[in-house]
Amino acid sequence: MDNKQTAHEENELKRVLGLGDLMGIGVGQIIGSGIMALTGITIAITGAGTPLAFIVAAILVICPNLVLAVLGSAVPATGGMYTYVRDYIGPKTGFFYLSLLVAGQLVLAMFAITFAEYACGLVPGLSKTLVAFGILTLCFIMNVLGVDMAAKLQNVLVIILAAAMVLFIAFGLPKVNWSVFSGGIKTIMPNGFVGFMTGASLLTFATGGAEFLSELGGEMKNPGRDLPRAMIYSTVAVAILYAFIGIVAVGVLPIEQVADETLMPVAQAIFPKALYYFFIVGGGMFAVASTLNATFTWCTKGLLVACEEGWLPKQAGAISKRGTPWVLLIVFYIVGAIPILTGLDISTIARLGNGVSLIYVLFPIATGYLIHKKNPEAMAKSTFKMGRTALYILTTVALIGYIIAAILNFSDIAGAWQMMLIYSAVVIIYAFIRERMMKKSK
Repeated sequence: MDNKQTAHEENELKRVLGLGDLMGIGVGQIIGSGIMALTGITIAITGAGTPLAFIVAAILVICPNLVLAVLGSAVPATGGMYTYVRDYIGPKTGFFYLSLLVAGQLVLAMFAITFAEYACGLVPGLSKTLVAFGILTLCFIMNVLGVDMAAKLQNVLVIILAAAMVLFIAFGLPKVNWSVFSGGIKTIMPNGFVGFMTGASLLTFATGGAEFLSELGGEMKNPGRDLPRAMIYSTVAVAILYAFIGIVAVGVLPIEQVADETLMPVAQAIFPKALYYFFIVGGGMFAVASTLNATFTWCTKGLLVACEEGWLPKQAGAISKRGTPWVLLIVFYIVGAIPILTGLDISTIARLGNGVSLIYVLFPIATGYLIHKKNPEAMAKSTFKMGRTALYILTTVALIGYIIAAILNFSDIAGAWQMMLIYSAVVIIYAFIRERMMKKSK
């Protein structure tokens, strides 16, 4: 991709987004299926420490977000974080980043299985595997056909989901048994500090999302001022909301009844029947289905660039008559279908998918070490000022935090690191071979 062309295209974009707009987009990106899918899994690990784990997860997320805010302010870019990795680290590393992004979409299976769990709660006797495979297939077909329902209904779905969460807190807090939280450190960290941090690292998936605001830098009125504020404010606001949900989730019923479960048992205990159905459908199934569909919508974008640049065969980036990248969609469909059809449990899927996600985001974060050296003019003009030393420290803290979180996500999963290393080796070998082929063709 021609960087001059990219800069020209971004100059044509209208700078219309203010702090309020960014806050709305940020909250919409963060609030989603993570809270519905991961709360019960985290309770099994952290017990009554789950509300605090949400806050710690937000802190873990904010540090790397600030690094990306520096990049987004200095070099406003409309597009994927792939461009930062490609331009500041190197093309092969950019392709490696994209390959990890593909592997991280194991979470498609997590979304589908979570949807199935809520559906089976409403209609007992349904096959969880068939329902999960069915919703995955439906979202795949919708995207192949070019149906952008998730994009059109996003704001409505976020409002419904937020309303469901507020009702969950309002009806649940009066029924909380506060003595659950009075057992001291053993209650908050039943599996020790490492167990608590494992839960918090898993919840980075639920509290993350504001980092995607950095991709809208070319459309912001004042990215230097508004981008870091929007990232921090939206992450903190949602983390506090989630912490209250965590209080209700662990405080209404005995922990052993809610560990590794969806929020359905608690919802059934606190809601009248009509509101219970509203919460399950509007808060659970809608959130997960919309996130699943939206993931199919965006996850192909970086690979399309890779096809254009020659890292993948051009045929892989084939666009259908309806304007959809059908070959790449099939790839992600297979990635999501395999864990469902092989019966992999949702906890393992969540930890593997989130672990890989924490690893691939290390690459755009690492560009914080390079931006001062490779683009000093942009840093000098940026309205979000951060000196070289301060940015180095922040980047280091962010990288260490995410590396530890990735290690904790992979812990106790047999063969996780071995699979990761084998996959990485194959991709690296392919990248070197493909680079030679591209040079010969030129």
